[in-house]
Amino acid sequence: MATVTGTSTTSNATGALTSAAGGGLNTVDFNTFLKLLVAQLKNQDPLNPLEGTEFTGQIAQFSALEQQINSNNYLSQLLEQRDYGQTSLAVSYIGKVALAPGDTMAIGKSGGSEFAYSLEKTASSVEITIRDKDGKVVKTQTGDGTTGNHIVTWDGKNDAGTQVAEGNYTVSVRAIDSAGAVLPNTVMTYGVVSSVITEDGNASLVMTDGRTVGIKDVLAVTAM
Repeated sequence: MATVTGTSTTSNATGALTSAAGGGLNTVDFNTFLKLLVAQLKNQDPLNPLEGTEFTGQIAQFSALEQQINSNNYLSQLLEQRDYGQTSLAVSYIGKVALAPGDTMAIGKSGGSEFAYSLEKTASSVEITIRDKDGKVVKTQTGDGTTGNHIVTWDGKNDAGTQVAEGNYTVSVRAIDSAGAVLPNTVMTYGVVSSVITEDGNASLVMTDGRTVGIKDVLAVTAM
């Protein structure tokens, strides 16, 4: 009786695996591995058959690999759903007013505006400065130094108590801790969302004033 060497068995198994994986790793499942085992049994050396422990071990390994493949597929599906949900949420913001990172705010006929700033650490002093389009300081005031987000209402009047002209103004915040070090902060102003862009699964809002901000950075959204 002719015998089949281990090399022939390995070659057959490798060929079957290559054929099964031709359509991609996700096409390899537990049934594929069972077919490989059957091929091994048919082509094994009668003088050196597979031991029961070896056979069981292979099945366990194949089953574990199948579960890993399934887990990867499930994770991919969850990521796709997350990305779709994020984009859908971003699209719902179009045409609405969002409070997002940015330092420019508009003063209209009614005068006054709101903006916000965020502190990662507690500050011993906070100075807010508002400048006109030419960079001239029109208003200075102190702010809250506690950690977190702070909404500030500006009545649209300068330091002399006179109503400022209509137009765009910029706001900056300088926060100092107890040791005299400058603390990082984020200034946020309102703007109208005009469109949405997505990149690498992340959705960003494009504002009518030219800003592009991540949806996760939006502090508040209101209807116009």
